[in-house]
Amino acid sequence: MNLLAIDTSTEIASVALSLGDRIHSLEQIGVRQHAQNLLPMIQTLMQEQSLQWSALQGIVFDAGPGSFTGLRIACSIAKAFAYAHDLPVFGVSSMQAIAFQARAQQADCGVLACGDARMQEIYWAYYPPDGPLTQADIRVDPVSAVQILDTHPIVLAGWGLEPYLPHWLADLKKKFIAHYAMYPKAETLIRLVQSGECSAVTAAEALPLYVRNQVTHTGEAHG
Repeated sequence: MNLLAIDTSTEIASVALSLGDRIHSLEQIGVRQHAQNLLPMIQTLMQEQSLQWSALQGIVFDAGPGSFTGLRIACSIAKAFAYAHDLPVFGVSSMQAIAFQARAQQADCGVLACGDARMQEIYWAYYPPDGPLTQADIRVDPVSAVQILDTHPIVLAGWGLEPYLPHWLADLKKKFIAHYAMYPKAETLIRLVQSGECSAVTAAEALPLYVRNQVTHTGEAHG
């Protein structure tokens, strides 16, 4: 299945293109440049692989949670391409992507997928071992409010977590067997679609996943 994937939910912008069983990707750092960099990145990737839009079978984007601005950029571009080329859209959660990547590092464990939500809060979702990546509740809470009752070994994975690690190391260290600092990647979004974890919607139905509507003190919004 030929898919184009877009992720601008964090400070790392990534695009990926699947051609059969091969996936090609590009990444750039700098949240303030996402809007101006994303289209050239997509164009470069399409040209490098000599792929025409008519050969694509779907558009995938990271629906969030994450940067409000980044989510809007990815969703808007995904919808525009889907409308223009009559393609289905797959919206994938950033928490699903983190859990998928963490499972590749540490199998047979639960995954606490997290991301910095600013204002002393985190986005988080817990994925039990071997469970599907489609049924977890995604929440935003102060780190002190995160509770996991599962007794399985758990890995902690996500982005922007360094300020919160002292709390976890002090209070929950018996639960965690590993910590992985990682960002969701466009390549992972494609792999989730290929694995059957995500369903297609129309361009009109595609929406960002906003977990909250507040903004940080610096004005950067996070969904």
